[in-house]
Amino acid sequence: MTRSRVVAALCSCLLLAVASASAAGGEPPAVDLSRAGECNFIAAQEGKECMLPFPDDFHTVRDKSTRTGRRVSFGAASMPQNSFGTPIDPADYNFNDGFSPGQTAVVRVPGLDNPAALAATDPVGLANLARYRNKKAPVVVIDAKTGERWPIWVEIDSNADSSDETAVLIHPAVNYHQKHRYIVAMRKLENAAGERLPAPPGFQYYRDEIVSEEPAIEAQRMRFERIFKNLRKARIRRGNLYLAWDFTVSSDINIAERVLHMRDDAFAQLGDRKLADRKVKGASPSFTVSGVTELAPCGADGCGEGESGDVQRRIDGSFTVPCYLEPNCAPRGRFVLGEDGLPAQNGTWEANFRCIVPRAGVDADGAATASRPQLYGHGLLGNAQQASSEAQTTLAQRHGFVICATDEIGFSSSDLPNIATNIVTDMGNFPELTDRVQQALLNELYLGRLMLHAEGFDSHPAFHQDASSLSSPSVIKRSRLYYNGNSQGGVLGGALTAIAPDFTRASLGVPAVNYSVLLNRSVDFDIFGAILNTSYPSKLRQQLVLSMIQMLWDRSDPNGFAHRMTDRPLPNTPSHEVLLNVAFGDHQVTTWQADVEARTIGARAHKPIVDPGRWSGVRQLWGIKRLRARDEPYRGSAIVYWDSGPLRVDPENPGEMIGTDPPPLTNTPNRSGEDPHFDPRIEEAEQKMVSKFLRPNRRSKIPDTCKGPCYAGGFSGP
Repeated sequence: MTRSRVVAALCSCLLLAVASASAAGGEPPAVDLSRAGECNFIAAQEGKECMLPFPDDFHTVRDKSTRTGRRVSFGAASMPQNSFGTPIDPADYNFNDGFSPGQTAVVRVPGLDNPAALAATDPVGLANLARYRNKKAPVVVIDAKTGERWPIWVEIDSNADSSDETAVLIHPAVNYHQKHRYIVAMRKLENAAGERLPAPPGFQYYRDEIVSEEPAIEAQRMRFERIFKNLRKARIRRGNLYLAWDFTVSSDINIAERVLHMRDDAFAQLGDRKLADRKVKGASPSFTVSGVTELAPCGADGCGEGESGDVQRRIDGSFTVPCYLEPNCAPRGRFVLGEDGLPAQNGTWEANFRCIVPRAGVDADGAATASRPQLYGHGLLGNAQQASSEAQTTLAQRHGFVICATDEIGFSSSDLPNIATNIVTDMGNFPELTDRVQQALLNELYLGRLMLHAEGFDSHPAFHQDASSLSSPSVIKRSRLYYNGNSQGGVLGGALTAIAPDFTRASLGVPAVNYSVLLNRSVDFDIFGAILNTSYPSKLRQQLVLSMIQMLWDRSDPNGFAHRMTDRPLPNTPSHEVLLNVAFGDHQVTTWQADVEARTIGARAHKPIVDPGRWSGVRQLWGIKRLRARDEPYRGSAIVYWDSGPLRVDPENPGEMIGTDPPPLTNTPNRSGEDPHFDPRIEEAEQKMVSKFLRPNRRSKIPDTCKGPCYAGGFSGP
């Protein structure tokens, strides 16, 4: 050890001794312990959220029956309340054996509550995630099991309307490992003037080894000594700490067990219990065709009502699925869990479907060939009719797909009134969203089985070339099923993929993980944010609530399934491969969380990501390996960025701006220029890439259809 290090260590010990002696001889730090049984006092601030910092194992208890050895134990008295004084019901949370693998850590730090203070403290940010390794990084997260630092980024809530309500947010850049315990350590924090911020009084008792006669303080003494021991091994000095705490991440099975139970039970009713073997066994789900619409070719002046250049036939109907919600599977339905934490079946539900058959699949001369079956996931608060949107009809016709969709209930157009008037106003009702989406995932799996099963859609004339005769050739090539989804369908498609038995390849358009992080960064949240401002007017409380509900959202959000989406499948589930097609600068689904998904599932990145200078000042797609020329066509999972170009004047409409800026580094939406969200899916190169990926070869192939940066939206490069 060098002389300077010895001196520094001695000074640190001396300061610690002085602090302890001062506390022993004078007044100990004043801490309000009046609610110590329900509130975390280590960073308590009068009138502020008593569950902060969050997440924290303070809010868990030991439980040998769980996979983590811990169980969440929220109390109603400590839960955030809405403007009507109604606290969030903790019951559903207390089935969890830990916190979310993508949990945002929320803490309020007086003084670190404005951009100048954030700049003075200089924690790792989105622009250069590699800085999480810096020896002097002021905010770090340590994996207590391995002692290694975890990749994170730190920001302040840019939506806060006052410094008093500004949260510090700490996000994982790669989702945390299941069942691991993590330690958050904050040190040498500074205010806007560059002055060191003093540690909260409650935390000083542990950091400075101040003895107390208060049972509430001493009850956590051993826990914090363990934290300091872990930090010491990671070479983080106790005396420099502003605050430190730990939390345990839930097990993957705890997150997935409800939807897996529903899936296995529902498919067992069909007679298929071995789902990992990808063999279609047992009976088909029952279904009814309610409408068959033959579309005429487009005229010389374009397509009119009842005409299409790409689609020969639209087929609408319904199919029967076991329902696991109470009182039923309509909006407001939710699970009633038994002691085992699993939902029981409650009758059946008639789910809707829409399918499109391309013209190329129906030929009066018999020259047509059967098309590949594809499940489609629709956009935010949309419905099954989006299967016949323009991007899907061109994909179906150009590349040979029969495409079918069902409403992703819980997050469909039929759910909008309930979300706006019942859930956003009282987040205690949030299970009505995430429980119903889990039912939607099962519905989609049953729809996929209908497309593959010989006694499914293939048994109805509408799915044959001559819609009046079963003796004519089928329009569905039933050897393999595939998934394609965009926007919400690209997001939820990640969760569906992780539990899917009948398809192993999924194309996820404009995708991401972790809805609680997406919301503030999406223009789609504007209307719901306005409602939230009324029901939960405190911006600090909003950040706590958004982080908290992710613990339930994980059960239907790919955030809870990402580690098991591809090559480490869940029980009774095959492995999968995914293609992530991202719109650079997306206004609706932030690309930052697509990157988190790619890192977590181990996807590789197409290069070049964007043109030189297009995304300056940012270490692009840090931690994601690049595809090399010798890898093409690549076998595995990949992420591809599609760029609609920089902000510029539209040459055809000089008064309009087109293109967009890179994604903001703050937790706010990109609002510049035109939203590129819809551009990749209609790009011919993107559709060709999707088609090549969704093929029945032994391993997936992702060709480089761009031969350089991938462009969209009419942009062809600088």
